[in-house]
Amino acid sequence: MSTIAVNVDSLERTLDGKGFFHSVAYDAYLTMPGWSFWLQCAVCIGLLGGAYWWRYRLFASGGGALQGKSPRLRSFVAIVGPALLVTGTLLACLLVLHLMGAERADVRVLAEVFLLTALVLGVRLASWFFRKVMRAHQILQFFVFLIEWALVLTAVLAFFGLFHPLKMAVQGIEFSVGNQVFKGMNIVGGVSMAVLALAVAGQLSEMVAWGLEKYQSREGIADNDALILTRLFTVTLFLVTVVGVLVGSGIEAATLSAFGAALGIGLGFGLQEVVLNFFSGVYLLFERAIKPGDYVTINGVFGRVDRLTSRAIVIRDGVGTESLIPNSFITKGVLQNHTLSNNDYRVSFKVALSDVARFDEATDLIVAVLRAHPRTLVDKPQTVFLTGVYADRAELEVSLWINDLHKGRQSLTSDLYRSIALALDTADIALASAP
Repeated sequence: MSTIAVNVDSLERTLDGKGFFHSVAYDAYLTMPGWSFWLQCAVCIGLLGGAYWWRYRLFASGGGALQGKSPRLRSFVAIVGPALLVTGTLLACLLVLHLMGAERADVRVLAEVFLLTALVLGVRLASWFFRKVMRAHQILQFFVFLIEWALVLTAVLAFFGLFHPLKMAVQGIEFSVGNQVFKGMNIVGGVSMAVLALAVAGQLSEMVAWGLEKYQSREGIADNDALILTRLFTVTLFLVTVVGVLVGSGIEAATLSAFGAALGIGLGFGLQEVVLNFFSGVYLLFERAIKPGDYVTINGVFGRVDRLTSRAIVIRDGVGTESLIPNSFITKGVLQNHTLSNNDYRVSFKVALSDVARFDEATDLIVAVLRAHPRTLVDKPQTVFLTGVYADRAELEVSLWINDLHKGRQSLTSDLYRSIALALDTADIALASAP
């Protein structure tokens, strides 16, 4: 009895199709009984459609059965689930049929489709691992997606015998630009090399950034120094990768020099803002004028510096709104960094009395309230100043110092307003009506 296991020869034939009429699929159509061939094709199509319907139902209505599950599990089901289900079901069918005494030739369609789905499953598993488990760089996310679908498409084309004809058609493409001759396979190979090389470069850059972050937290290196090293390494790595890909694709040195000159002109005109923002960001890092975690005011926007990107500074305010301010705008304008040298920050707010004659008594009560609050820095002055006197009101400015601005200002002033109002009411000192 012959076995139905998929061997290496089958894999070589599948990946070396020389046209549809020389493919494994067409050969199976010729050699198998018609009813068996079409039945197995229907089973494979049904399994594929059923697998994607199953995935759709799992994620239907805002999450379905996977609602509340971990993002990693949800991504595994979305990316790998259908291929795993089809491959596992086909394997089970093949094992059952083998135990029932079926010959390999009798289940050829199922065996070849199993080989194809197993290959797709391996590609999907690798894609999920790089995109979700390793938390790949955004560039790598995109390039892994391209690599994944390129491999899947290649496997499907090869299964139907269309890969080799497509390859021969691409090899026949040839054209020249000046003295540089471009061939179809060189272009495809160069693009493939570029995608793979940039994907590796992106992940390597991410791993270096992660390593520098860990080293920085352990050794106490300044945030800006780690960011500078990360930026310089990333730019150098991508420049070397791009040049290496271009040279490896067969582009001559003279052509590459002309391309570099044209790129420089393009940067000078079309991308000058991008370049200006990048170098402005590097300048800010070297100057140590700002770092993640600082509280700043830029163009009327107050908030905490969430992160420094190559193009802009991201500031998150008290209500969670993120503002992206270009780096070049900061170097040209006024930057107010409230926590540049230390975390001490002055908080001030207004209070209005109905009788200025009781200002001294009210001042003592207000200062006592300020000093009693746990967030007040008692070694810094707590002050109450008259800022305006009118017939029916005396306006005061109350101020104190804190060093925990990350806890917010609104909750602090709310507590102080309430305590001051109660203290003044107890002393029978009236507050002024709203103007």
